[in-house]
Amino acid sequence: MMRDATKHSVCRATRLVSGSRRRFLVWIGAGLAALAIPRPLWSVEDPKASCRETIDVLTMLYHGEVESHRRYEAYKTQALKEGHVNIAHLFAAMSDSESTHAKRFSEILAKLGVQVEAASQDIQVGSTKENLKYATDVELAEIDVNYPKYLARIRDEQHSKAIKYITYSWKAEQQHRELIKDIQSGTGIFFGILAERFRSTKVRYFVCQNCGSTLTALPEEKCPVCTFPVSWYKEIKLPTL
Repeated sequence: MMRDATKHSVCRATRLVSGSRRRFLVWIGAGLAALAIPRPLWSVEDPKASCRETIDVLTMLYHGEVESHRRYEAYKTQALKEGHVNIAHLFAAMSDSESTHAKRFSEILAKLGVQVEAASQDIQVGSTKENLKYATDVELAEIDVNYPKYLARIRDEQHSKAIKYITYSWKAEQQHRELIKDIQSGTGIFFGILAERFRSTKVRYFVCQNCGSTLTALPEEKCPVCTFPVSWYKEIKLPTL
């Protein structure tokens, strides 16, 4: 009797262990199956939903940079027609910088799932004197008013790359202002003297292909704006018609 009771207890314990093992394996199997099932679309966070302001600002900036690129290209052509080759050279450098900004903004937008295309717009072109004045006014407005507003709008969404490259663009625009600061006072009655000085002074322009930094001399080691190696700078050749 004792042996039978012992045997019964062992069998019962064995059944309990086997049952627990089966339940454990069922739980493991169910867990693995759940991992294999794709998550429903509504459960995946959409980057567009958490970066609406960033996307809006980047899109606006992209279109603005493309427009600026086209404008400076048109101004360059007009300056060449009027014989102001060195002023055309300045416009060519600024055009390349704006194109770099547009490229970087479109890349960030693509990572956020947004594809942008530049709309064709008519560019108003006046005389080189008028174009310089307009370019100066636009650069000053972007630097002193617009960029601080853009950065304030996207700060809460904390998209680090967007903040970084918008800041790079802002710093490059500040360099543009330095390049044309003498032009603001020279677009009045002294424009002829200014243009003659530009003709006789040979200037080299270099644009960083990462951030659009625009300089008249290469830095020693790295870009002062984005810290990329100096090899990222491209010299802008003197344009011709």
